[in-house]
Parts: sequence; structure tokens; C-alpha cells
Amino acid sequence: MFRLNPRSIKPALSLILGLFIFVIVIPGCWNLTMHTSPTPTLAAGKNTSNTRSSLGIGLSGIADWSTQLPFLDAFKSSRKWITQCVSGEPDCKGEWDTEEYNLLNLDEHGWVKSLPSPEEPPKYTRVSTLLLREIPNSYPSGQYIVTYEGEGTIEYKFDAKKDEAASKPGRDIINVDASQGGGIMIVITATDPKKTGNYIRNIKVVHSQDEKLYQSGEIFNPVFVENIKKFRTLRFMDWMGTNNSEQKSWSDRPKIENLSYADRGNVPIEVMVNLANKIQAEPWFNMPHQADDEYITNFAKLVKDSLDPKLKVYVEYSNEVWNWSFPQSHYALKQGKARWGDKGDAFMQWHGMRTAQMCDIWKGVFGEQKQRVVCVLGTQRAWRELADYSLDCSYWVAEGNKPCYQHGIDALAVAGYFSGNLGGKENASTVESWLNDSDGGFGKAIKQLREGGLLGGFKDSLPDVDRDFRYFLDLVRKKGLDLFVYEGGQHIVGIEGIENNEKLTKFFIELNRRPEMYDLYTELLNIWKQAGGSLFMHFVDVAAPSKWGSWGALEYASQQGSPKYNALMDFIDKHPCWWDNCAVGGR
Repeated sequence: MFRLNPRSIKPALSLILGLFIFVIVIPGCWNLTMHTSPTPTLAAGKNTSNTRSSLGIGLSGIADWSTQLPFLDAFKSSRKWITQCVSGEPDCKGEWDTEEYNLLNLDEHGWVKSLPSPEEPPKYTRVSTLLLREIPNSYPSGQYIVTYEGEGTIEYKFDAKKDEAASKPGRDIINVDASQGGGIMIVITATDPKKTGNYIRNIKVVHSQDEKLYQSGEIFNPVFVENIKKFRTLRFMDWMGTNNSEQKSWSDRPKIENLSYADRGNVPIEVMVNLANKIQAEPWFNMPHQADDEYITNFAKLVKDSLDPKLKVYVEYSNEVWNWSFPQSHYALKQGKARWGDKGDAFMQWHGMRTAQMCDIWKGVFGEQKQRVVCVLGTQRAWRELADYSLDCSYWVAEGNKPCYQHGIDALAVAGYFSGNLGGKENASTVESWLNDSDGGFGKAIKQLREGGLLGGFKDSLPDVDRDFRYFLDLVRKKGLDLFVYEGGQHIVGIEGIENNEKLTKFFIELNRRPEMYDLYTELLNIWKQAGGSLFMHFVDVAAPSKWGSWGALEYASQQGSPKYNALMDFIDKHPCWWDNCAVGGR
């Protein structure tokens, strides 16, 4: 699953508004997971199962502990290098991590070029990384092939054991027991021993059953592809590390050759476009909040040149710029105040302006094909005024510009979550008392999600979601825009410390697994359709549940359906897209 790193809340407009944002906490409010040729080969054939799909999906972030398993090469999801030493070496206390990553001698793609000797000043003498960590039985056991270039020594620990007899330099065979949960630990204890520059690099870790497929040029796990192939749109927000992105210049972008897409700046543009082309899905990209115009321009050019010309592309400035848990909101506030003075709404005014500028750039790059670019502006569903600030952007208009929504913005996007406020701090004791009911409390929880009225505090049951949808649909129609749901589904999770209540965490996880969740999801999607909405994006595809939430439609890649996932699939089959010109690729 994606792990979450809560950040301090610093309200910009007032303490009350800031706390309000924190309390409603939608999943995007928390952050939380193969060496290929520059042009990976695609398997033959085109996907037609999403031709008239009405739903999209966000993809979970790349991480060594993710159960999504998107790549055939597991090393592409490996953890950042851990610097380590061995007890008995000078200054070494046998600690797990000497925290000397900044002292590593790395090449441009992140491979370790040399290791210090025990006598040299750094404490570390070896480096390690982790793959498939703490996700027992969520990935295949068996034989894995580890290939690499260069000279040195690699050791394998935790659930991996090297087959010495079957291995040879550059190609190790390891046997892995996925039931233990330790994952694969790869340790480089020596590299480039002859000091010729031939250091260990380009490590790939592929299950033996997938070796031929990988060698044919395929980079994506067929199980991963099968799980997402019915969705019309793929939102790459987490694949791009949007919420904490440090990318500013075009040279900062992640490269295909980077050792891991969980560490070196996230997934390259080429790989995301590759996936979109493979399943004929429309990609949804989130521009880094600090990206300059050159970055945005070159990103648009690369997409125009490589994305199947029949496909549209969705583009959004960052993610949840209204959310004080993320650096992008503080960045927007700083930029807005620097431009227009100490005004509380400056962050959303600036968000609208930068979205408008981004849209102008993208549509300018696409030129005669600008109808392929769908520009999206995100806002918060509960704090309704924010949409007006960013769409109308009166401060920028006062400088002689048109309102932001007239600069190529095609759609406003809101969240489509329902939670019944089951995880609210003020309701914890009441919900916990339900656990004593004969049905374990599930009946009351389902009733609260479907109808509301059993709990106080923030209103977030299905009728409340319906009212919000209709409000924003009325707003966008007046401006000639569409309304999308950029993230949606259930939002049953403890907040403000309730995430640490083990009883409620277990209850919320089991509630997500209940068969009634199928009906709740179906009702949510029908509410959206009947209100007049169009594209609805479920938050993420695959993620393991935890105290931080049960965000995945599936809990692990090989899971054979779930109430939530089955509801999404059945809705796609029973409700082909209903808005004008909605067929993917014009098919």
C-alpha cells in the first residue's frame, strides 16, 4: 500500500478553515509505490475493452512495499539505497542504516560506483536495497533471475536464498519464499574491485516464469495490465510523485535508465505513455507545482510525439493545491502573496492563474490537435468558494487578463468520496459501541454510509455527496465546463488519532470487504451519472489496507475481484459512457 506521511497543518485563511481542511482529509491529503531500452517494445494488439468505458482509475505510487506489482522487473520498485556497515569495522555499531546516503558515489542513474574501505572516513562499507517488502503472499514465490552488469559481490537476504550452483557472474538465481513477508534484500558488499569503472549496475530482478516475456521487450506485469485494462483513463498523480515533487527544470525529470522508479524522481514520461498506448487509455498527468514553462512545454511535446494520436491527454496543475498537508499549497500561497499581497485567497487565485498558463502552453504545443488536450482544474468539494477563486481569478483579471476558466480550461474536478464520517474523532466512541451489535456493527455503518443521520460532525454520506455533485454541476454549466471526479470511492479511515485505534482500524478494513460495499459503490456511481456528471476516477487500483485506509479497489495484484472492484467492472459493462463524443480514440 502507499504509506502516508502526515504533515503539519498551517491554515492560510484562518485556523478554523485550516482545521476544517484537515478534518475532512481525503486520501490525497496524505502521502501515503528493470533496465530497459529507451523505447520498450509493446506487445501486439490493441485493447478494446475500454472503448466506451465510463470510469478511470488512479495508479498507486511505486514502492517496494506496494502490492500493485506493475513491472516485470521488481528492481524498478526497489527502495532507496541503505548505507550499512558490519559490526567490528571502525566506528560501526551495527546499525541498520548509517544514514550516509548523501556520501554515496552515484552515477547519473543512481548506481553505486564505489564503496569506501573500512579505514576510510564514512562508516558505511556496503549498500543494500529492499524489494517486495512486508507484503506476504502478495507476490509470487519461486525462482527469480537476477542479472547485472559489472564486477563485484552481491548477497541476498530475508526471503531470498541464492542458488550457488545455478548462478554465475552477471546472472544469479535466487529462490524466494513469499509467505514470510521479509521480501528480498539485495546487498552490494563490493563493486568495481579492479578500479576500472566496471561497477555493478543495471540490476534486474525478474521471476523465472516471466523471463522470456521480459526479454521480448515487455516491461509491464500482465496481471497489472489485466486489472486496469477496462478503465478509459489512467491518472498518474502518484506515479509522478506529485504531492512532494521537487522537479523544476526539464533536466530534473526521471529517466528510463534510472535504477528505480520509487527512488529517482518517479516514473519516466516515456513509461507512462507506453502504458497508455498499450491499453489504449487516456493518460492524466499532473504537472509538478514548481515546474517552469520549459518543463511544461517539453513535457507536452514529448506526449504529443509519442502518445497514440487517437488518444486524448488530461493535464492538471499539481494535485489538491488547496490542501495544507502538501507543499504545493504553501508554495501557491507564497507565490500568490508575492504577486498580490497578503490576501488569504491568494493561493487559489494563483492556482487558477498557473492552471490557465499551463493550459495555454499545452494547447499551444498541440496546435491543430489542441482538442486532444483536456485541461483540468482541481478544487475542494466541501469548501465551495475555492472553485470561484480559481476559476474567476479576479486578481489576475485585474492585471488585464481574461478569467482563468477562459484560458483553455475544460473541466473542474472534485473528489467523489463518501465516508459517513465514521472515522471522525467525535464519533469514535459511538462507532466502537456498534461493534457489540450482533452483526458486529456493520449494519449501522452501512446505514450511515447510505443514508447518514446516525453520527454527528462532517456530513459525508451518499445524500451529501449527491448534493455536492449537483451544486458543482450547476456551477460548471454556467461557465461552459465539464465536471470530473478526480478521485472517488469510499473514504472510511480514522483521522486525528483514531487511525491508531486498532479495533476501529480492523472494523474499517473489514467493512471495506463487506459485500454491501458493492451496492454502495454502485449507488455512488449512479448518483454521479443521474446528476449529469461525466468522467469518474476511482482513487487507486491496488493497495493493501492499513490504518491509513483501504484505498485500493483490489488489495493485491492477483486478487480475484472484490466488492469494490467488481462494482467498478460491472458499472463499466452496464453503463457505457453517456456524454457526447466519449468513445476512447473515437472508436
